[in-house]
Amino acid sequence: MLWLMLWLILWLMPIRVRAELRGETEGGFNTTEIEKYLKELGKSRERELSFQGVMTKLREGDFSAVLTEAAKELKGALFYEIKNNAGLMGRIMALAFAGAAFSSFSEIFGSGQVSETGYYVIYLIVMTVLASGFFASMSIAEHATEEILGFMKVLLPAYFLAVTMAGGALTSAAVCGFTLGAIGLVQTIVSKLLLPAIRIYMMTTLAGSLYREDLLSRFTELLQKGILWTIKGMFGIIVGFHLIQGMVMPQADAVKNASVIQALQAIPGAGNGAGAAARLVMGSGVLIKNAAGAAAVVFLFIIAAVPLIKLFSLMVLYYLAAAIMQPVCDSRLVACIAEAAKAHGILLKLTAYSMALFAVTIAILCVSTNAAWYAG
Repeated sequence: MLWLMLWLILWLMPIRVRAELRGETEGGFNTTEIEKYLKELGKSRERELSFQGVMTKLREGDFSAVLTEAAKELKGALFYEIKNNAGLMGRIMALAFAGAAFSSFSEIFGSGQVSETGYYVIYLIVMTVLASGFFASMSIAEHATEEILGFMKVLLPAYFLAVTMAGGALTSAAVCGFTLGAIGLVQTIVSKLLLPAIRIYMMTTLAGSLYREDLLSRFTELLQKGILWTIKGMFGIIVGFHLIQGMVMPQADAVKNASVIQALQAIPGAGNGAGAAARLVMGSGVLIKNAAGAAAVVFLFIIAAVPLIKLFSLMVLYYLAAAIMQPVCDSRLVACIAEAAKAHGILLKLTAYSMALFAVTIAILCVSTNAAWYAG
């Protein structure tokens, strides 16, 4: 009777797994909270992709359909941002050229003081425009990181349950707490340290360009390196932890699963069937886990792609404006525009590293926890 009940449980579990993949049960990988969160983001992004739909397409090997749907989400974003921000660059360059013409006209009549006063007037106007545009860019980066972290918060409970279903109970228990804590840590560092430091960096570079003497360049260089080191260090520590645990915990799960399957196979009369059913259960769990992980990476890219395109477009346009202005405009004004481009580059790296951090984390978990299935 005991082996009959065990056989029934093991036989029903794959059915439950398949039903869960369609979102019909509450005990398995449930995409309800994930879909709800993506729908909230879709109110401002017009996002129509379904997490469960992407999972199904990836599970079936229909990668071209996933790429096509993702491309639709990003269609026209790059050209829209270039067109939208070209006007801002045009105003900045018009002000700079007007200042250069005024300075040249003043110097013809030997009025250096008037020329310097004209430069400060033009510079203050340009500084106001740059500061306003940069704070808007900071808002883009801040919202992007918040959306990435929010997505991970709703994904991880269901995903670690899928890892457990795939035979990675020890890995799930060991990694879940650290990863959730890492999300809180990243959110605190980004909002309380990095974004304020980037704001200080931008304002310092704007103030430093007011003077002909090089007064603040060393400070801004130190601040820039500190920000980038913090971003890279945060990435290295969290990914390094997952690499290390990926060498140990999945192997412990593999040994545990192998022991359970050997014990099942030792049951007289039904051992072979019970072992096969157990492997089928773990195989279904691995399929769900890997499909969910791949879908999560796709959506991380989609969430971050539009902000990255915006920041990249602005950075390129600022560098282009500085290159065009350099032959005719005051070197301090050109340096100011170039520093604004560097500041946008820092925001770009912050957003890209935030996305890559969790994409790599999910990829490591997907690959390392497959060991439990291979051992079974």
